[in-house]
Amino acid sequence: MKKVLQKKRWEEYFFQGDDGWIRGILLLPLLACSWIYGAVVRLRVTLYRGGFFKMRQLPCKVISVGNITMGGAGKTPLVAALAKELRQRGLRVAILSRGYKGTSEQTGGIVSDGQRRYLTPAEAGDEPSMLANQLPEVPVIVGKKRYAMGVKACERFALDVIILDDGFQHLGVKREVDIVLIDARRSFGNGHLFPRGPLREPLASLRRASLIVLTKAEASGSQEKIKKQLRRYVPALPLYHSHYKAVLLRDATSGALLTPDWLRGKKLIAFAGIADPEYFFSLVKRLGADVVKTISFPDHYDYGRDDIAMLCAHGKTVDAFVTTEKDLVKLQQLPLNDIPLYSLGIEHEVMEKDFYQKVVSLLSR
Repeated sequence: MKKVLQKKRWEEYFFQGDDGWIRGILLLPLLACSWIYGAVVRLRVTLYRGGFFKMRQLPCKVISVGNITMGGAGKTPLVAALAKELRQRGLRVAILSRGYKGTSEQTGGIVSDGQRRYLTPAEAGDEPSMLANQLPEVPVIVGKKRYAMGVKACERFALDVIILDDGFQHLGVKREVDIVLIDARRSFGNGHLFPRGPLREPLASLRRASLIVLTKAEASGSQEKIKKQLRRYVPALPLYHSHYKAVLLRDATSGALLTPDWLRGKKLIAFAGIADPEYFFSLVKRLGADVVKTISFPDHYDYGRDDIAMLCAHGKTVDAFVTTEKDLVKLQQLPLNDIPLYSLGIEHEVMEKDFYQKVVSLLSR
């Protein structure tokens, strides 16, 4: 069986400081690499601002949803929520994703045209496939060359808006709205740039943002500290708060839908191959489940038959297994051997009621 993430995670380095002189010396090579990385990032932004690299305008409006740190901050659930809201307001919407780790990432492709599926999860990547499942009426497109795929999408679907999933660092496409998500539980980690820390860019890059959303805000006690850091760089930028709510439970074998309350009192094993599995586990526990074991796999984990065999070995000791919708996309490509497996569907809920109206008003400028 592929080794699960019971070993030390990179997050230990991302989210801890330089306590102790021995630790500091050992991490000096990573710190030096982060300085080089930072210089390259700053040069790249400068070249775009100076016009040496082109920022091209798509034939429709663009909303970018991204983050400034490595790992998950809840981008994909917000992309789904935005697409639903904009469709309800009568706008023709599509989602454009890189398709990370999908075989169509380099060539590009249409995952769904809003009526029919064209790419498998292996071709599209797990997150675009999950979005296509959740939003059957919304076109989902993948491709590393975002501008080229965006042009094709606009031509084919006569779009009003494209939502760029994980687009904050993709400077080659102009956007009307730049939404940056920050995990309220993890904040900016140790404050270092990659690879010494979790930052993709210096915090000053937040000045490019249109608005900021603090995600998982219900689980954080350090929001004032985060806000103080933010106000140093973006004192007047609109700031919103969000959390995730469980909305459905799906039987992996039959596809039957249950309410999340079904988990209450059930003896479960929870597992996930996402960037922040601990938050998912805490959500399952808050639903009243008796979680006897949790298993963390690497983000975008490619499940195999040996993993199913491992789950089957535990099957006699629990009532059910629960995982994320993102994980289920890949697991359903395997013979599940009738194990009692369920995926928990969640929605991104912004606490401030004016959030979507603010996004629409920025689109209309």
